Amino acid sequence: MRRLAASVLALALLVLSAAPALGAVDQGKLNEIKALTQQMYSIKAQIIDKEVEAGILDQTKAEKIKKMMQERQQKIEQDIDKGEFHGFGHKKGGGHKHSNAQRPE
Repeated sequence: MRRLAASVLALALLVLSAAPALGAVDQGKLNEIKALTQQMYSIKAQIIDKEVEAGILDQTKAEKIKKMMQERQQKIEQDIDKGEFHGFGHKKGGGHKHSNAQRPE
């Protein structure tokens, strides 16, 4: 299970690194990213369920985590549908944005 999750994450990172930093965003590639993030979300949810089964995590905490993951996944999908991708996390001050919007020079 962990190897699959690691493989999906590695593939997602390869796709992201292949995208050009400047210029028009390839909507086809964004759709590939969207599909990969959906797979990653599904695998992460399965891992949370297995942690509950193993007694590592209690059900209440697991539901809270999965709810936050689902909200984040929805935000990623909405951004991709708008032609944007903001990465996987909310890092203060270091974020990047890929979109069709005009960049200031």
